[in-house]
Amino acid sequence: MNLFFKRLFGKLERTKKYEHREERLLAEYKRYCDVAASEELKEYTQLFRFVSSATFQDKKRTLTNRQYKDTQTYRDERKFKKLDGSIKVRRYYKIKDSDELKEFQTFRHSADYIKLGDKKQWKKDERLRRFKLFEASLAYKNYDRLNNSYIIKEYESLKAKVNTPEFQKEKEWWSDKFRWQKTEDYKQECRFKELQKNPEIDFYLHTNPKKFKSLGDWKVTFEEKFQTESLSSQWQQGYFHRAQSLQNIYTVEGQKQAYTNGQNVVVGNDDYLTINTIQEQVEKGLTWNPAKGFYEKGYLYTSGIINTGATFQQRYGKIEAKVRIVNKADVQHALTLTADGQVPSIYVYGFNGKHITLAMADREEYGDKRVRIERETITGINPKKFFVYTVEWTPNYIQWQVNNIVVKRIDGSTPNKALFLQASSFIGANNAGGSASLVIDWIRCYAHK
Repeated sequence: MNLFFKRLFGKLERTKKYEHREERLLAEYKRYCDVAASEELKEYTQLFRFVSSATFQDKKRTLTNRQYKDTQTYRDERKFKKLDGSIKVRRYYKIKDSDELKEFQTFRHSADYIKLGDKKQWKKDERLRRFKLFEASLAYKNYDRLNNSYIIKEYESLKAKVNTPEFQKEKEWWSDKFRWQKTEDYKQECRFKELQKNPEIDFYLHTNPKKFKSLGDWKVTFEEKFQTESLSSQWQQGYFHRAQSLQNIYTVEGQKQAYTNGQNVVVGNDDYLTINTIQEQVEKGLTWNPAKGFYEKGYLYTSGIINTGATFQQRYGKIEAKVRIVNKADVQHALTLTADGQVPSIYVYGFNGKHITLAMADREEYGDKRVRIERETITGINPKKFFVYTVEWTPNYIQWQVNNIVVKRIDGSTPNKALFLQASSFIGANNAGGSASLVIDWIRCYAHK
């Protein structure tokens, strides 16, 4: 695929912009997931349900809007004060507790009480006349009318009620304009508002999770940024093979360089991995021929090869790497997912000495040893500049991407075994050779959750 016009018209994002956007999206996704799993969000969610409930809203509305005069407490107090200030009620209690009433009540239950019906008798008897006048007085008639009446019963009931500590506490509560601020519910509401202003929760609430759709199904399984001074323990020098005899530093017959034990692999220079192919003579380089086995021969070039066979292998997923080359010599460079024996293999990045090449090699599903090869040549971009190369590998397809542009897709069966990472530079039989370098800034691998 020629990416010249996509680059010219801006459809191919600049690597720095693409990388920044992807890293920012990854950082936001991690932040979003961290908040989603946090105790603070759990608490916020519970409080949100609480303060949004009809029960809470009704209670708050009542406590903030209702005035003391709207309460039953106020109505009871007002009624009591009205009765307590009533002249009739006061007269009732004045007579009720008087010695005069007690004397009259005693007289009323005596045999002489009947004499009050005889005018002649009570007129000539001072004592009878006094009782007769008392019985006819407005004060006694008022007492007689109110005694055991509903009014007195209500008054005494209200008097007992308003003088209790509970009533006074209720009165004090409803008279307080700041009563809502003294409730536990108000404290819960304040905590809710505090969490609502929390930058992490605010970020979570105002972030549409759909923006993470491309990331939501993935988890990082391998990451290498080459920021240490030496190659990390995730990598080993040379080829990886299940057969111990083939786990060695050697060159496959037909190639024109001798692989060294790390001398051509540089880490930490600007936080990059650099594999250098150098023109230098080697008198005895270990070489592998499938028919003959190992033997030694001389070489005019040296280079390096590293792998993760012993520490990391993965079947299916997504692999990303930021890669470039230095010196466009006729030297091949590769970052691959591969198996011991080198087939099957999937090129995350490849350079054949002239062009960037992305490829997949797998054995056909037949009884013979035929190898199926799918290849795409990428032109229109400078291989000496960094680009992010992505491979998405599933049971049904493999898809390659350069920055934000899909450049190749293979549908159908794909390699179905776990593969490991391998990075190398080499001079093939048809390459003229020269000094050149493969430079990798970082590598990330993902698997479906």
